Amino acid sequence: MAGLKTFDAFPKTEEEYKKKSTKGGLTSLLTYLFLLFIAWTEFGEYFGGYIDQQYTVDNQIRETVQINMDLYVNMKCKWLHINVEDQTMDRKFVSEELQMEDMPFFIPYDTKVNDINEIITPELDEILGEAIPAEFREKLDTRLLFDENDPDKAKLLDFNGCHIFGSVPVNRVSGVLQITAKGFGYADSHRASLEDLNFAHVINEFSFGDFYPYIDNPLDNTAQFDQDEPLTTYLYYTSVVPTLFKKLGAEVDTNQYSVNDYRYLNKDSSVKGNRRVPGIFFKYNFEPLSIVVSDVRISFIQFLVRLVAICSFLVYCASWIFTLLDMALITIMGPKWSLRYQPDAKSKGILNR
Repeated sequence: MAGLKTFDAFPKTEEEYKKKSTKGGLTSLLTYLFLLFIAWTEFGEYFGGYIDQQYTVDNQIRETVQINMDLYVNMKCKWLHINVEDQTMDRKFVSEELQMEDMPFFIPYDTKVNDINEIITPELDEILGEAIPAEFREKLDTRLLFDENDPDKAKLLDFNGCHIFGSVPVNRVSGVLQITAKGFGYADSHRASLEDLNFAHVINEFSFGDFYPYIDNPLDNTAQFDQDEPLTTYLYYTSVVPTLFKKLGAEVDTNQYSVNDYRYLNKDSSVKGNRRVPGIFFKYNFEPLSIVVSDVRISFIQFLVRLVAICSFLVYCASWIFTLLDMALITIMGPKWSLRYQPDAKSKGILNR
């Protein structure tokens, strides 16, 4: 048993035979500081988790979905005709389901004109923080359109525009939402004159599913305006993907969509086979896939194994870098430049102990 007390499977060099140096100690100190920084970042990633996106087949049966819209159109409401038509040949007159009120047409500040926003997936925390369900307001506050100190100014304003807002339930199949003029595209007892037609518009909100007013969509805050060609056909192709955001038990079930926009001028209608009805058309198609965006954390055991493996690998790499750098300095600059060299230390060998 006395022999076992002094047994060491990995014999080590005694302290009196070791040569220490200030450069080597500084290198060790920097290595330890770097390891502490790596450990701190790993702890941050462990507590913060990471964003995982999974694409799955949409297994939920949804018969209908609502379209949320808030638009300014440069036409009077009495000349507008709004319909929905889908691939099942189901036609629906939705003008009565939406709120429509006359207003002076204008383009709000910070609205992209003739330019669709880039499709950017927002951050998960931003989605969960701003996903507050709401309903559309009942009426536009027209006092915001002119000086409150001069209410008589409203009498001088030309209410040449129409504010369209609300939610419309539609069948969850491919279809098109059509905003046209009376007598154009559909038969009507009244017909708008060509002078009354102008489909320049501003899209404040266009989304699918539950209405979340603080979540930005690709068509939000965009405008299409062509002063020289009021009889223009504006066409939007949207591809809708159901998206579920999950974090810490909170879930937001909504939809994302991509969009391509086209404009067809009145002069293009003179081409044979290219005659189009002027108006605003939103074609929508629902993808069979769904996206699940969730905040994921690894287990604590996995975190410890990962942390030990990373730190061990860094120490191993640092030791080899130190050794190779020391050999290079000795070869090129001489022994005095060694990282292990200590000029004040006296050399002690085994024989002169």
